[in-house]
Amino acid sequence: MNRGAMNLDHSRPYFNVSIAACRRAGGRGGCRSAMRRRLRLDQAPVPPETELHVETAAEAIARIDALCPWLRGAEDHPTRRREA
Repeated sequence: MNRGAMNLDHSRPYFNVSIAACRRAGGRGGCRSAMRRRLRLDQAPVPPETELHVETAAEAIARIDALCPWLRGAEDHPTRRREA
């Protein structure tokens, strides 16, 4: 029985290439994948910048008055105590 055949190093994908050459090939693959990732990110559509609308107090009161007409003018209730 040939015991030398069982002692092969199967951890390398290329049996006729040195470890240094495998590392160089792996490094090139990493560089290429990073380059492709950067290209994909550069080609992605940029979402348009939209300005957020900040609701003012007057707009909020008008919206509540439209939703609940029975509360219209509640802020000016005559029996509410006013501070002098």
